[in-house]
Amino acid sequence: LTWPAGFCKIKNCPIKPIPNNFTIHGLWPDNVSAVLYDCHPNKQFTTIIDPRIKTELEKRWPELTTSKSALHRQPFWKYEYEKHGLCCSDVYSQSEYFEFAMKFKDRTDLLTILRSKGVAPGFTYTGEKINSSIASVTRAAPNIKCLYYQGNLELTEIGICFNRTTERMMSCPRISTSCKFGTNAGIMFRP
Repeated sequence: LTWPAGFCKIKNCPIKPIPNNFTIHGLWPDNVSAVLYDCHPNKQFTTIIDPRIKTELEKRWPELTTSKSALHRQPFWKYEYEKHGLCCSDVYSQSEYFEFAMKFKDRTDLLTILRSKGVAPGFTYTGEKINSSIASVTRAAPNIKCLYYQGNLELTEIGICFNRTTERMMSCPRISTSCKFGTNAGIMFRP
C-alpha cells in the first residue's frame, strides 16, 4: 500500500487532492523466495469497462502519477496486472485479481492501525516504531519502504503479506532496508 502524501511529495503527483489514506500500489503474487513478475508476456490486460468496478478501483487504487484522464486508459492497473497479476492468472481471473486487491485493502486499514499505536501523519518515527506498531496488531511483520527527499527519509509504502490461501496475514519474507532499521534515522510520516 502506498502512503500518497510521502510518495507524491517525491514524485510530484498531478492528482489533486492527494488521497489522505493508504492506497493500493499492487497485488504481487510471490513464491516466498522471489517476487514473481512478467510470467506471461504474451497475455494482456483487458480494459475495465464496468463503471462500478472502475469507481471502486479509483477510490482504492488511484493513478497517482497521471492525470484523471488516465481512468479511461488505465495505465497503472494495466502495468500492475501485466507485470504481477498474470503470475496468478491460472488461479484467478483479471476481475478476481482486482477484487482481491480491493478486499485486502479494505481488510487492512493501516492508517487506523498506526493511529491506534500513536503513530500519526505529521510526525517522524523510526522504522522500528512503524514496523512494530503494525506487527503488534496484525501479528505479522510488514515491509515498509522509504525514499529520500531533500536529505530526509519519507515513508512511501507499506507491504502487507498474506499466505497462499489469502486467509491470514504472514510476516513478509523479504524486508526492504530503505527505512534504515537498527538506526535512529527518523522517517517522516507526511500529513
